[in-house]
Amino acid sequence: MNKKISYLKWRNRVEEITPEDHRIGTDIMLIDDNYASRAELSLDNEPFKIDMTMAIIYEQGTADLKINMKEYHVEAPCVLMVLNDQIYQPMGHSNDLKMKIILMSRSFSDSLFVNSGEILSLQSSVIKNPIMRIENEENVFGQFYQLLLNIAASPRQEYKLDAARHLTLSMFYGYSHLKHEVMDVKSASNRRDEIITTFTELISKHHKKEREVSFYADKMCITPKYLSQVIKDQYGKTALDLIEEYVIAEAKSLLLSTKMSIQQISDELNFPSQSVFGKYFKRVTGLSPKEYRYKI
Repeated sequence: MNKKISYLKWRNRVEEITPEDHRIGTDIMLIDDNYASRAELSLDNEPFKIDMTMAIIYEQGTADLKINMKEYHVEAPCVLMVLNDQIYQPMGHSNDLKMKIILMSRSFSDSLFVNSGEILSLQSSVIKNPIMRIENEENVFGQFYQLLLNIAASPRQEYKLDAARHLTLSMFYGYSHLKHEVMDVKSASNRRDEIITTFTELISKHHKKEREVSFYADKMCITPKYLSQVIKDQYGKTALDLIEEYVIAEAKSLLLSTKMSIQQISDELNFPSQSVFGKYFKRVTGLSPKEYRYKI
């Protein structure tokens, strides 16, 4: 049985087994089926925090996963986008899965939009719709991957990063912009959908400090009871359950993905003490933070 590995070791593993002609400096790594398998990118059931932008091109098969605690079922052909600082949790996949993966460093993705006023709209669109269907006759992402691979494999070193940057901007503004309809701010959604979307966005922003349902209900100008009912109808769990799941997912990702001490993680999540954090974590998971960190 393959041993599960934390995010930092996982990334090191990817860098170690990805050949030079599949990299552009330390900013872009291109991973095909063989390397994806060897890098254990199908790691199941453990969340980890992404410190890069990841585009997974699903060419065959299906997969189940969570992004920021929201469940998704992926069916090829499609592309999944995961952004910096999101919590990504693979849950399983079919045996016939085939995919290609593009990993872009935080500094590279940040540099793309340094002068762009549209990045917030684009990010919001990707967060709301991380899966983009691909029509076989217009697999732009597959072509994009191949062009990046051509750049990476070129013996000429000068301007590789600039070429990759311009190509990536074209991909974002051409394909993603079209598919996500970034400028269409009047998308059809009912009030309950808006509440669910706003609630999850607020949890993502405030969960390190705010863990009371009343705080989020007040932000949305609704009652805690109504908020909990909407969430219960959608997820089969209460609003408080969802807040706790998000806090625990963040804690798990820090325990597995960083070398932070348990005290530092407790401080990062604004618990009054390490003891309170430990009790909270064990109540929800059945394990102490230390037991969870070393159970694999």
